[in-house]
Amino acid sequence: MSAESVSEPRASTEILELFPLQGRWHERDYFALPGNRLVELVRGHVEVLPVPSLLHQFLSQLIFLKLHDWVQRHDLGRVMAAPTRVRLGDRHYREPDVLYVANDHLDRRQEQYWEAIDLAVEIISPDDPDLDLVQKRREYAAAGIQEYWVVDPRDDSVSVYELRTDGYGEINPDARHREITSRVLTGLQVDVAELFRQARAQ
Repeated sequence: MSAESVSEPRASTEILELFPLQGRWHERDYFALPGNRLVELVRGHVEVLPVPSLLHQFLSQLIFLKLHDWVQRHDLGRVMAAPTRVRLGDRHYREPDVLYVANDHLDRRQEQYWEAIDLAVEIISPDDPDLDLVQKRREYAAAGIQEYWVVDPRDDSVSVYELRTDGYGEINPDARHREITSRVLTGLQVDVAELFRQARAQ
């Protein structure tokens, strides 16, 4: 075989033409993406999320089970885990790690997403903590989500924010390392230290 007959591998750019440019994505493009990947649509821009760490997944599972057990026991609504799309606005979808929708709002369910939710939980990724601490906090408040939990493995804390007239305000910040309570799920308490102990022991 001659050297001329062996072609060097080249990057294929033609496939890029099959997708919209960033900023021009619409819902139909987003929902047509193949596979089951963690992909969010933010004001017409597609954001591919990093693969969560095992600790991230253990924390998500434990929180989901805690909320699911409480909600099922008291017949309060639905609890779901990622990947579950939530519509925040025009061409704007997020996938919280865990979410809760009250019985009174179950009619917000669409075929491929929830129109709105009552509580969102996000676990901070160390590569971009401001995404959950700043950006999503602002977006969830603007979308009217009544309660937002931020789980931070960097210091083993859980911060609980409630929606107020000027955005989110933290509920009892002194308890974020000990035991948190929910205003949306009245009576629910989570032992933060035990949550992280169980997650790290998996």
